Amino acid sequence: MTRIAHITDLHFGAEDPAVVTALLRELNDDPPDLVAVSGDLTQRASIAEFRAAKAFLDALLAPWLAVPGNHDISTYNLIERFTDPYRRWRHEISSETAPVWRNDKVAVFGLNTARRMALHWDFSRGRVTERRLVRLLADLDAVPAQLTRVVVMHHPLIEPEGAPPLHSTGGAKRALKMFSAHRVALVLAGHLHRGYVRATSGGGEQPLVVQGATATSVRLRGEPNAYNRVCIGADGRTVITPRVWDGAAWRDREAPSAQSTRSA
Repeated sequence: MTRIAHITDLHFGAEDPAVVTALLRELNDDPPDLVAVSGDLTQRASIAEFRAAKAFLDALLAPWLAVPGNHDISTYNLIERFTDPYRRWRHEISSETAPVWRNDKVAVFGLNTARRMALHWDFSRGRVTERRLVRLLADLDAVPAQLTRVVVMHHPLIEPEGAPPLHSTGGAKRALKMFSAHRVALVLAGHLHRGYVRATSGGGEQPLVVQGATATSVRLRGEPNAYNRVCIGADGRTVITPRVWDGAAWRDREAPSAQSTRSA
């Protein structure tokens, strides 16, 4: 069994210190095999915020993997944003914006969906670019066929069921199609500060999309702070358990729901 703690949208600079402390204690009391962080570690991409986020990551007893979100690119230093948008990320968090982690059963791949510019002024909207997708697909194909493949990204590929239409992530349909062709089992993401699990449509073996609410910030959108426990069996079968903060303790949102993913 491989256990992944999926946390997202930490937003240091707009964090709840009590929740940060409680989450660190929760994760360290029974460390998972990996903590996967799907973006927005900071609120305004300041150096102080990045350092606070890194201090949190360094205090984890488990290994961690993180990808940038739209808040991790400066909005006020436009020269930096357009010439070297990940300079602070590389200096303070990691030299990688698309890291990889694996054990003998699972391979986890980071995908950077943040963008420095767009043809509109809503820079918060992400995109799966052709260049990044091609690189990811090559990495997916390079690992042994029996490994369960997981992709960690910031922006959602599928909206919440029954929600009003949102500006979708650029390249989402293409990405989902290619993820299916390259045997991706799970996609862990955030951005919306809403937790949900959705199976993709289209028939065949499709990735399961797992979204997380904000783990530690005060920027709640109708949901409490939460994170996802993801347990992947040796046969690829997965159980996802949302853990929510009730103001005093972390608790399961509901009974775990088993999801069948492709097996070796």
